[in-house]
Amino acid sequence: MANRNKPLSAEAYRRKQAGAALARHVDWRNWPQSKQVEYMFSFGSPHALYEELGVDSALAQLYAACVAGRTGPEQGSALGALRALATKRTGLLHRPELAPNVAALASRYAKRVREVADWKPRSNNVFRQLASLVRHLFDRYGNAPDWLIESWTRPTLAQDGVSLPDLTLHLGQGHSLRSFPRLPVPISKRLEHGMREAPAGCTFREALRYAQLAARGALEWWGVVMESRLGRAALVDDGFWLSVVDFFVASPMVDPRHFGPVCDWIHQKRSVGIGPEPAQPGFTLKGRSMASVLAQTEQWHNGQARTRRQSGGANVASSWPGLPVDNFLDGPVRIEQLTTGAQLQKEGNAQRNCVATYLQSCLAGRCGIFSLTVDGTRGLTIEVNAHRTVVQVRGRYNRWMTPQEHAWIIQWLSQSRLVLSKHVGVDWQD
Repeated sequence: MANRNKPLSAEAYRRKQAGAALARHVDWRNWPQSKQVEYMFSFGSPHALYEELGVDSALAQLYAACVAGRTGPEQGSALGALRALATKRTGLLHRPELAPNVAALASRYAKRVREVADWKPRSNNVFRQLASLVRHLFDRYGNAPDWLIESWTRPTLAQDGVSLPDLTLHLGQGHSLRSFPRLPVPISKRLEHGMREAPAGCTFREALRYAQLAARGALEWWGVVMESRLGRAALVDDGFWLSVVDFFVASPMVDPRHFGPVCDWIHQKRSVGIGPEPAQPGFTLKGRSMASVLAQTEQWHNGQARTRRQSGGANVASSWPGLPVDNFLDGPVRIEQLTTGAQLQKEGNAQRNCVATYLQSCLAGRCGIFSLTVDGTRGLTIEVNAHRTVVQVRGRYNRWMTPQEHAWIIQWLSQSRLVLSKHVGVDWQD
């Protein structure tokens, strides 16, 4: 009897505490999905949930996207959507990378035109399941463009100031695209038809450019235009930049590969100025010949390279961690990320391009620049954006890559889990 009141040793106390903690432990991962959803909503605060489940758990990520910081009615809508989804055989609730996408769906669940109960997943791929579910819930007439429905599966749900989920609901109710209230540029009836016809997999910007070029009968220029600043920069002064497209389309026998460098020269002339000249915001190509434009573009690019060589380059001491993308090595072929200002300068000088101007974008993590070399000789300069998409591949003097270089790039993409933009050019006649 006396031992009953004897104080526990430190080791015995730790064992007792560990046993009590183990008894309280809840392995929610083995529960049915519906019970997991109810459990997630049972916590009184985000802190309590994160303490119990861990911040990085799939359920915590779903809670942060769908519930945390939302009003009572918004939480109620999310609960209804998640309860309905939990009854289906889908992995959508357990993919942290899709939590913001599921949250976008849940926040608009009250505007659905059909019930989740009537939806049947026809694929085990969660991205296809999400696209199928979005069309089922929000596309009343089944004619929303495929590229718009697929945009729900991407990390970014807003492009050029357009909320793609809101645009989906707008079109799904039978309204016209051109009547959407928050478009970055005016859309005519003809442009709307072209955007609806744009291929699956397009972004909003790509669909817009597709329609603009289709209206001009110049779809063969789509890849070249998307690879230029018209595919990357904000939609500012769009009418002027389309006049540059018209200038090239109207010029017979001009190499499309000049389009991007000419756009860079025009941007410099309009926004910064060239040499002692001030910026000329009203600069146009009216009255100019293609030969003079190409000559001035080449002169400016050569001058930029010469200035960098003479001055030693600006901010050559700058460095950055780079994008989380693996380098590539296959025999004599190497693809390596450039992570200093000095490396960018050397790449630009050797390749006769303006890659050194990407310094600020690299520092900000908006893109990464890679160099492909064969036996130490530079072959290609490669731009990868923050969404792990290869958006530009150029050789010396802005040439396109050869079929052999394309094969090496494809190997690297597979190894590093990257995507090659369909607008990157390949010189198949090489």
